[in-house]
Amino acid sequence: MGVARYVNMAFIVTGLLAYVVLSELFAWTLMFFGSAANGQVIGHNFRVAELIGLLVAAGLVVWLKRDERVSTFAMEVGNELSKVTWPTWPETKLGTIVVMITTIIIAMILGTFDYLWAAVTSLIYNV
Repeated sequence: MGVARYVNMAFIVTGLLAYVVLSELFAWTLMFFGSAANGQVIGHNFRVAELIGLLVAAGLVVWLKRDERVSTFAMEVGNELSKVTWPTWPETKLGTIVVMITTIIIAMILGTFDYLWAAVTSLIYNV
């Protein structure tokens, strides 16, 4: 039951993201037809574009959930992710510190090369 719950939550998050993107897309599209085309449906903030975006996003999620290939693939991904050994918090902090120190060292090396190259270039062009 644990993996199926996360897969269903992923479908819901996909629907919410689709709603946000599609409502903006439909609002932009309805803008060409004039402000009256994107009238208020419920209150001031819920307009026709949001309604169309909500309906299309809900239809998309239902279609994806009912599609056997997509649903099977999502469950397989969830099962594989449940087998992953995730790092502990101290390991994550140590890895982050290592990346930050390595980035600083590489930046210093590249800065030194840049300074030397600029000095050589200025000698060549000033002569």
